[in-house]
Amino acid sequence: MNPELLPISLPVFALIWSAACWDLRCRRIPNGLVLTGVVVGMAVHLGLGGFAGLLDALAGLGVGLAILLPGYLVGTTGAGDVKLMAAVGTFLGPFYAMLAGLASIAVGGLIGLGFLALAGLSSRAPAPWSRYGLMLKTLFVTGRPVYLAPEKGEVMGRKFPFAVSIAVGTSSLVIWQFWLSSQIGVNA
Repeated sequence: MNPELLPISLPVFALIWSAACWDLRCRRIPNGLVLTGVVVGMAVHLGLGGFAGLLDALAGLGVGLAILLPGYLVGTTGAGDVKLMAAVGTFLGPFYAMLAGLASIAVGGLIGLGFLALAGLSSRAPAPWSRYGLMLKTLFVTGRPVYLAPEKGEVMGRKFPFAVSIAVGTSSLVIWQFWLSSQIGVNA
């Protein structure tokens, strides 16, 4: 294992899993937690790399912010999730913030597909299929996309704790980096 990854991975794990627990319990991520993550991420990078490290942390913050911002602007991602991804970026730097963001989106998509599958199996909640069919028909007939909001009680209308996806996606990336650095060290 690369010992240089430890000062970054331990606080980022604490941040993302704390945020995931808050999001699961309260469906929100406290600003204080995110701000603490940003400050610690910048301090770690400043300590490890000086001014260049601080610039790397700021660039990571920007990338983390940018990767989830479009979802926030269209109303599919919460502001806390965007801020959390930005805080994660301060630890990972711009390249790995982008990878962590993409991994988090992929995990979120898989969880969303699981929710969709549960909707098909559940007879109590309204299924989204007729709504999706109407949106697709409208697209083909008019050539314009239209969004129809979920019915009350529909599984796709429920709030989704996306911090869990960020935690799983980011953890997977960091663990993969540990594994990769150990393989390079063994083969070198």
